[in-house]
Amino acid sequence: MEKGKELDYISDLFDVKHTGESAILFLMGCVVFIGVSFWVSYTSYGLACLPIELLKQKDIEYDKKEIEHRFENLKEKEALIKKKYNTPNEIKEDDKLEIVKINNMKRLLSKYNYKLQEIEKTSESWVSYILGIAFTFRVLTGLIFLTFSSIIYLSLLASITDKYFPLDILVIASLALYIFCCSVYGIVNVGIRIFFIPLYKLKPKKTSPETMLVFCFVMIHIILVLVMSLLTIAPNYVTYGVQKIKIDDEIGYIKCSLKTDKHICKMSVLSVFFNKIFFGIPYFANSYFFSNWFFILMYTLSLLYTIFFKKLSYLDRLKDLDMNSESLDEQMNLLPLEKLT
Repeated sequence: MEKGKELDYISDLFDVKHTGESAILFLMGCVVFIGVSFWVSYTSYGLACLPIELLKQKDIEYDKKEIEHRFENLKEKEALIKKKYNTPNEIKEDDKLEIVKINNMKRLLSKYNYKLQEIEKTSESWVSYILGIAFTFRVLTGLIFLTFSSIIYLSLLASITDKYFPLDILVIASLALYIFCCSVYGIVNVGIRIFFIPLYKLKPKKTSPETMLVFCFVMIHIILVLVMSLLTIAPNYVTYGVQKIKIDDEIGYIKCSLKTDKHICKMSVLSVFFNKIFFGIPYFANSYFFSNWFFILMYTLSLLYTIFFKKLSYLDRLKDLDMNSESLDEQMNLLPLEKLT
């Protein structure tokens, strides 16, 4: 060992310039792996179902029959409870609570029945013309979203538009924002689950702080995977951007790629970071590869389920309401039961 080179030897021995890098890459790989599970579950569902739900119309006749069916079931259930007792004073507390829930649900059904009647009257008036125009825009919006989902599904849009600046940035930003919205939609509709066991449900104006905390946790991981997925959707663009290298006067400029001079064409920090994870720890690269197949499978199943099996109804949110709330009538502005009976 040369004199005066002792510190260099120790530095090389312990690799002080990259201290902790492997550990950080491993931890980030684990975080990405968690995010991939959320990505496959929620984002694939949102991408498939959001456009279809915008295109579908709610069936009023189906809802009216459903209201009648539910109302009859509730009356039968209430009658069975009351038959167990000779007088109302003998009813137990548990059964009293159940009767209160039944009556609350009846009033809710009454409210929705009244809304359906208003919708039917509106559809028969001149207002229906305006609503028809509005629905046309809704259909167009759904078609646009469906187009976006299909393009993401095939991973072609970015590779086509990366030639035209600033259209490339606009398209990438739009895709990222749309995927984010679909992820939120998937979480709201599916709920937060672990191995198909429901844990939390996001409800309008009733979401608990714990649920919002878990929701943010899930979204952070999904955003991380979204950033990583841009390497799959537009690999060359995300890696080199709009960089070009001049070959000669005859050929002119060509796009930077892995085949060009690495000293002139610089890879993006995003690409370097994730490639370090994938090449440094092949297990994560293999997991991500197979997760893409699971994503495609979930997308296809969700799309088929939404198109052929799922019916949109005005009664969908009834199950999210709290039947024990004392202020239920005031909050929902419920109508008397006579409106339905």
